[in-house]
Amino acid sequence: MKMTTCTFCGGIADTREHIPAKQFFKGVPDKNLITVPSCSACNKGFQKDEDFFRQFYVSMLLDRSPQAMQLMNNEISRSITRTPALGLQMFGQMKMVHAYTRAGIYLGRKTMYHVSNSDRSRIDRIVKKIIEGLFLHEFGEQLPKNWLIKIIWITPKVEKEQKLTDMARTLRWNVIKEDTFAYGVNFVPETFQSVWILDFFKIPLFYVLVLDKKTAKEE
Repeated sequence: MKMTTCTFCGGIADTREHIPAKQFFKGVPDKNLITVPSCSACNKGFQKDEDFFRQFYVSMLLDRSPQAMQLMNNEISRSITRTPALGLQMFGQMKMVHAYTRAGIYLGRKTMYHVSNSDRSRIDRIVKKIIEGLFLHEFGEQLPKNWLIKIIWITPKVEKEQKLTDMARTLRWNVIKEDTFAYGVNFVPETFQSVWILDFFKIPLFYVLVLDKKTAKEE
């Protein structure tokens, strides 16, 4: 049996890890999903944060995505039944607010989710995992451990300032499931320094820069 290296810790891989987690992809065969080598410890170590990641973004996007609503009404509702503490945490951080555009136009009641520093750290950990997996999938080699993964959460302000709509047109897109997950990537030839946009439920959520140590210091 050929031994391979874990994508995340560099140890010996004895299993495969889905990128992103399989729990996002209802009814999709494994052969259509991205997997990378992983050790059992990393595979299990991501589980709780991946559950939180999925619950967090599904609850955030209920008003914007029928796919998110479907996940909430089915798989996540069953998960909450099995683990009530997770549901209490999630709903305790949600509230309904009256939403307006910048011009003062009333949009109705929308869901607002409080993001704590702890929440952000857990989510960034999973985004980092996704990028490490996609980097291996795209370039055939592991992301060097001393490289910077700079994660930028996409907000209307970030989208406007970074001109992400224009940038997205320059990326090469890979759609894993049309209504669930896609990513765009562009990179500097030979160096693999790269820019990524991650879409969940057809909504761009993360803008990510992957830079070597020298370039990261200049940023």
